Amino acid sequence: MKASNIAVALVHHPVLNRKGESSTTSITPMDVHDFARTCAFYGIDKVYLVHPAKGMQSMVHDLTGYWATGEGGVRNAGRKQVLESICVVDSLEDAQKDGDYCLWMTSAMVEKGHVIEPSALLKMAGNHLIVFGTGWGLDVKNLPEENGWLSPIVGIGKVRHLSVRAALAIYLDRIMR
Repeated sequence: MKASNIAVALVHHPVLNRKGESSTTSITPMDVHDFARTCAFYGIDKVYLVHPAKGMQSMVHDLTGYWATGEGGVRNAGRKQVLESICVVDSLEDAQKDGDYCLWMTSAMVEKGHVIEPSALLKMAGNHLIVFGTGWGLDVKNLPEENGWLSPIVGIGKVRHLSVRAALAIYLDRIMR
């Protein structure tokens, strides 16, 4: 499998809040830049940002537009190229339809169901979408059915989970090695 068979989605809705309720989080410029840059480093061509709010989508389009067609792209052609991978969609279903993807969810906790090591994706045919959640994790009850879960990243320190940007880098490294 080549990296072109893998895409990444960062879901901001539906996700869980600290009470376990369905919620929505904000897209941050750091999410946009870091996800695009990390994916470019590992040869991932498509980065979906999932958010239904038109205001959040507009913010992402303004940010990426500055680099794609504005002054930023003239000053830094590399960043322009990296940010071209960003695609904003209303829902995970929209991303899934775009590339006919098998969905592979991520979580800081061990999930029930089909769990695989990230490197196993390299041996699987088809297009794969690795799904990351914000907030307190993915609200899987309100998302399309997954094909399975990537095994969680287990640490030895004082916190239970990593930032989503750090988790992305670790998962992609484990897949591509």
